[in-house]
Amino acid sequence: MKTRDWVTVLLAGAGVLAAGAASAQAAADPTCPRTRAEVRSECIAFLKTHAWDEQVGNYVLKSGAKPPEGVLTREEIRAERDKFMRANRWDESKGTWVPLKGAPRDISKLSRAEVQKETAAFMRTHRFDDTTGTYVDVPLKK
Repeated sequence: MKTRDWVTVLLAGAGVLAAGAASAQAAADPTCPRTRAEVRSECIAFLKTHAWDEQVGNYVLKSGAKPPEGVLTREEIRAERDKFMRANRWDESKGTWVPLKGAPRDISKLSRAEVQKETAAFMRTHRFDDTTGTYVDVPLKK
């Protein structure tokens, strides 16, 4: 066989495979489960409680507005972080958090640089999980 014949056979085979793969995919349901009016009312309700913040690049809760049900406020999230930082200390030499023995420490007595250093370490090693409403350990890359 000539090379041109082989190319034709290969192209035809590739076309058949592509057509089979495309027809095997399930078609998505084109109907929307919510009506246009429902989506619009949700959007209006959201815009009543949130505003676009250019500095953050995201929508933020307007002052005086209550957060949606089941969502913790920033103060509650910060309180959980501070609770962890009162009970633990970042050990730079080990690169881990060390639990404190005895009474919890008073964070307000730490210097600003110490608080910034430990907060940065906390944000590297933890992330807030919205589904559980708690901070979760993030594995460090070695």
